[in-house]
Amino acid sequence: MTYLLIKSLHVCAVIFWLSGMFLQSLLLLAGRNMSGPVLPLELTRLRMLRRWCRGMTVPAMALTWLSGLTIATLGGWTGEHWLILKLAFVLALSAMHGWLSGALRRRLECPTEAPSSNLRLVFPSLLAMTSAIVFLVINKPF
Repeated sequence: MTYLLIKSLHVCAVIFWLSGMFLQSLLLLAGRNMSGPVLPLELTRLRMLRRWCRGMTVPAMALTWLSGLTIATLGGWTGEHWLILKLAFVLALSAMHGWLSGALRRRLECPTEAPSSNLRLVFPSLLAMTSAIVFLVINKPF
């Protein structure tokens, strides 16, 4: 019973974390091609997004890590190769989350500066890493 409860908590945390990252990347990408100063409405949306990230996405990431490591320990998978690869992907997602948070902070601090052109790579990277993690968790190939 405890295992299923933690697993459910983990899945919910993952959904909130990844949806926050997708939203963050989309809104940052939407403002990338703007010329001229940032409109007040866009600044308001970016401030709301930053509050959302601090209040929901960051705690969801922490809960994902905590519940995921707990599940790995309870399941006895700590030395499995598929889990090590999965953790590498999750670590990359965490690093990407930090990079997106920094991009959002820089966009709010310097609204006239254009966001990085690397933002266009975030969305496909999120999809690829998420798909790889799901494949590893379901199939446990090695």
